Amino acid sequence: MKVLEIPVEKSVGMALAYDLTEIVPPRHKRAVFRRGHVIKVDDLEILRRIGKSQLKVLDLAPDEVHEDDAALDLARTLAGEGLSVSLPGEAWADVVTARDGLLKIDAARIHRINLLDDILVATIHGGSPVLSGRVVARAKIRGLAVAQAVMDEAHEIASGMSPVIEVLPYRTVRAGAVITGREIYEGRIKDGFGPLLSRRLGDYGSALAHIDIVPDEVAPISTAIYNAVAMNLDMVLVTGGGSPDDCTYESISTIADEVVSYGAPVSPGAMTILAYIGEIPIVGVPAGLLARPRGFLDLLLPRLLAGDRPTKADIAAYGYGGLCMGCSVCTFPVCPFGR
Repeated sequence: MKVLEIPVEKSVGMALAYDLTEIVPPRHKRAVFRRGHVIKVDDLEILRRIGKSQLKVLDLAPDEVHEDDAALDLARTLAGEGLSVSLPGEAWADVVTARDGLLKIDAARIHRINLLDDILVATIHGGSPVLSGRVVARAKIRGLAVAQAVMDEAHEIASGMSPVIEVLPYRTVRAGAVITGREIYEGRIKDGFGPLLSRRLGDYGSALAHIDIVPDEVAPISTAIYNAVAMNLDMVLVTGGGSPDDCTYESISTIADEVVSYGAPVSPGAMTILAYIGEIPIVGVPAGLLARPRGFLDLLLPRLLAGDRPTKADIAAYGYGGLCMGCSVCTFPVCPFGR
């Protein structure tokens, strides 16, 4: 790449090879001229106002790619289903969600791409729910151009069975809840879990279609889970104690085909249980969620609704970042919890 320095006074009639930015604190930062703009006589005063006495004109070699073209190509290479790509300016290419869903990002491949010369990719954290229209990643080239060989390396890293970045759509789920506790079963206290779970599911377009209240005993709980599965529900949430002196785990493990995890390195929600009967997730939800704004269920539920099937290793990984900060005003999911 050759970079030619041209005095502003001699630039009339020339096409810009990159955006020119104006910053007016605190009003704005914006591109006053975009790449490809042909300089006119009337533009000279604006160029002087933004401090330009010289303009750089690029003469690219055949094996080089302009920063805008490279950034846009890189963003398209990263983006999978449920995402769109745009080039708003200043050589950043945005990856934007095109639907609501669960954001999945392969952090290891992002790291490998960022180790390449001249390439910069910034993302938000994956594994979290996102709404349509959110910028979740930006790709940029450090200089005014990048070698095609570097872009080829980025393409190679991004290739694979799954995209580097994608948004998994939520399924519309009919869930059942097995509410445990003799005090609730006998009507001594009012059930608080039904409304809570209904709201949580409703946030993702799903519904709590069945509730069964049973005493805290193995046989009634196991039977209630079996009955819920027999109703062709898509998920069963079993509420109540998950501690060793409770029988929730024994009840679930008695009927489950697989227990993925009993306990999670997350606070609140450490005693959460995840099991499966066939393809139907059975989730033991500890009672502490009733007293906290958020808990492990809020990290797990979007994954299950998106059709993801977490492994024991996935749940163990939540330990790094799994401590809720207990903020006076909860801003979940825009917070470090579960990241």
